[in-house]
Amino acid sequence: MRYRRVAAVVGGAVLPLIAGIFGVASAAPAETGATPARFHAALADASYTCPHFPAGMQAALIEVESGWDPLKEGPNGTLGLAQLSMRMWQAWGRDADGDGTNSPLDSWDAIDTQARMLCTYYTQAVQSNLPGDRLSLALAAYRLGWKRLNQVGGLAQLPVTREYIAEIKARTPRYAKGLGVANSSRSLYTPVPNPRTPASAVAWARSMAGDYGWLNLCLNFTAQAYGWDHAGTRYAIDHWLFTPGGLRHHRERNAPAGALMFWDTGKRAGHVALSLGNGYVASNDIVTPGRISIVPAWTIDERWNARYLGWTAPYFPDGV
Repeated sequence: MRYRRVAAVVGGAVLPLIAGIFGVASAAPAETGATPARFHAALADASYTCPHFPAGMQAALIEVESGWDPLKEGPNGTLGLAQLSMRMWQAWGRDADGDGTNSPLDSWDAIDTQARMLCTYYTQAVQSNLPGDRLSLALAAYRLGWKRLNQVGGLAQLPVTREYIAEIKARTPRYAKGLGVANSSRSLYTPVPNPRTPASAVAWARSMAGDYGWLNLCLNFTAQAYGWDHAGTRYAIDHWLFTPGGLRHHRERNAPAGALMFWDTGKRAGHVALSLGNGYVASNDIVTPGRISIVPAWTIDERWNARYLGWTAPYFPDGV
């Protein structure tokens, strides 16, 4: 999902209120909070792979796991920056930088694989009923595996893992500052409201009817309706997925004014539109490519043969 009228930013705002990088040479452990420069590009790329884990937190995790040694061999056969076993690498690893090497000792591959694992565990945390914040659950799953975490019912019976998570969180702000990330975490600290209320967002969306320049920018349109420059999530379908289960109303059509309504279009990005109430939405592309139109919500189902997923509250944890 491209962003309209703004530059892409690595990093984002915190949870809103709503009801060569090829690491073939051994490296000495880095000073706490100082990411070796050769890893910056891969961490920035990883922050887009999983936008809910900013580069600062992944960097802190790497320090705790491997001390920035790309050739580290752990006591249980774990390898590289991400300290993954060969069994885990066979399940998750890939040649992320396209250099023909697929190895946990290749730093770019390791950072990419770690980011994808964290993103999957974050998704499972969002969808689960386990107590605890989803970042903590994802970090615990990275250490133990989701199956084990689910078996014990969360973090309450895992004091060593809680210490591991606390150590990572404590180091995250320093790494974020060193990497130039706007916020050290997008879900850890004091909540802030959306810049606009639902009523103001609806009024803004209505005023944009007929406006051009929004081709393939559905998520950016809804974010700007709420006063953000962009949503901080690349695709609408991911925004739906990352919204906590308690805020998602599956298949429900009676979306209140200001709600975000989501569709699976059969394409990677999916689609989101802003509910105006009474069954109407403000949507880009649905009548004319690139233009904002006000239409009945079912128009999206019919014209694009899309599958309606449901609506959510205006949730922009990564909005900037």
